[in-house]
Amino acid sequence: METKSLLTLQEVARDLGRSLGQVRRYVRGRELPAQKLGMQWFVDRQALEAFKGTRGRALKADALERARTLREGIRARVGLIDVAELIEESRRSHP
Repeated sequence: METKSLLTLQEVARDLGRSLGQVRRYVRGRELPAQKLGMQWFVDRQALEAFKGTRGRALKADALERARTLREGIRARVGLIDVAELIEESRRSHP
């Protein structure tokens, strides 16, 4: 593995828009492959790109599933919601 293709965890965090702690959790959880050289951890650029591709799809799928679950829970508690009616009610109560 070339050192030019290696990124520090701080660089990975910046690239992903995540905290350093979150990137460390990805590494610890073996979601993101990394290697330790001396006292520092590094991630191969190709591994990061693969992680971004699979992680993005997984996050979107998780978000959709959570939204569907929440929607069904709300429907079970209050039934169908008429959004137009809610907007009109809000406008009447907040002139």
